Amino acid sequence: MAGLKTKIIVTLGPATKSYDIIKRLIKEGVSGFRINFSHGDTSEWDLFVKLVREAASELDQPTSLIGDLRGPQIRIGVLDQGVLKVERDQVLRFVFGEKAGEKEIPVRSKSLFETVEVGDTILVGDGECILRVVEVGDDYFQARALYDGVIGSGKKIVARGKEPNVPLLSSEDVSLVKYAVDREFTFIGVSYVRSGHDINVVRNLIEGMKGSTGIIAKIETPTAYRNLAEIVSSSDMVLIARGDLGLHFDLEKLPTIQKEVIISSVSYGRPVIVATQILESMVEQPRPSRSEVVDVYSAVQDMVDALMLTNETAVGKYPLETVRWLKKIIESAEANIKVEQAKSIRDSLAKRSLKDKYVHGLLSLAESVEGKVLVFSKTGSVPPLIARMRPQVPVIVGTPDRRLAERLTLFYGLKVYDMSKNVQGDVSYEEGIRLLESLARSRGELSIGDVVAESFARPGEDMHEILIKRILF
Repeated sequence: MAGLKTKIIVTLGPATKSYDIIKRLIKEGVSGFRINFSHGDTSEWDLFVKLVREAASELDQPTSLIGDLRGPQIRIGVLDQGVLKVERDQVLRFVFGEKAGEKEIPVRSKSLFETVEVGDTILVGDGECILRVVEVGDDYFQARALYDGVIGSGKKIVARGKEPNVPLLSSEDVSLVKYAVDREFTFIGVSYVRSGHDINVVRNLIEGMKGSTGIIAKIETPTAYRNLAEIVSSSDMVLIARGDLGLHFDLEKLPTIQKEVIISSVSYGRPVIVATQILESMVEQPRPSRSEVVDVYSAVQDMVDALMLTNETAVGKYPLETVRWLKKIIESAEANIKVEQAKSIRDSLAKRSLKDKYVHGLLSLAESVEGKVLVFSKTGSVPPLIARMRPQVPVIVGTPDRRLAERLTLFYGLKVYDMSKNVQGDVSYEEGIRLLESLARSRGELSIGDVVAESFARPGEDMHEILIKRILF
């Protein structure tokens, strides 16, 4: 089978820190692995990189590797007790620093104290503690808890609707970009993006390091939402950070924001990832909640490119079970997507180039004969256009470029083969298609009786051609 159209990304952590688990996750259908640079150190990250690369190589399955920058998030310092239980109406004093006195809460960034005002709503973590500011001084503020809650060391803290003026990249973030480039990460996730200019700053940094790592723009603030179009068009991929968005917007607005980001990303041909609390209950439980199942089902029906698990696979008790459940929900949702639904999205997209029109015709033809699409790609120009149009037939893509294969594996509807071991030298597109067809047949992706639409380019021409055939023997 061609596999899932909507891809699965898992976050690595203590719960997935073994070769066996990572290998089993890939076999279950995981297409990408995320390393959160906010936790661990280079020795731990190097181990994860080694395990992922070795498992992907053994299974001959291209797999994306994502490094998530820490970014300029403001966080709580070190609490003596680790976690502080807060009671409703309790007044807490927040002060600048890494550590503080017994009855004070340290905050690592001075910028929060420069923007906070009486009446502001303060949220800690993903909303585990919500407070209202009642007093502000030069180097402190006091806030009253609106509900019972908890505050933990290292948790993020925000004033709702306010974005402190902090640099996009710290010196530490720059070092992490270099780390990711040196180890050939497929993508880097950039936090606190506010404009297309921010994306260009990171891209120039990567190019200056002679790297080709792609950029994932994380949509997580009001400014990012306001500047959505320019951020999406400047990036290589987009991530909807629902946890951070939920700190700045009323929760009932999140579904609308999510749909708007999906529509914008598909329009510009950028893969879009939905993240945060996908199957959060499975951190502790072996089964998801009913509301989580409905949430995931809805996202798949909206035809997002990927769903990202975070705590569920980083520190959860059931990482394998979580992926199996997510796969099961995706399969059910995809089985109920109508071709007309995909065509409606496809017809609404601007056909900006001749290749856009070619891809539209390719998919329309393949779907009309219920065939499979084979694409041999050297440059990666056509596969993203196919993914943008949300194909509802299997699309098998082969490329002799390992890094291109890793990048394409997160695009909607593409089953990607790394053919770097199969292709010797600069083969023609016709020879590449022949090798891809042979490889797909050996892996059970093609069988006798299948109708195949093959896409290839003639040497020296920008035009692509389509060949329809039936597998006879």
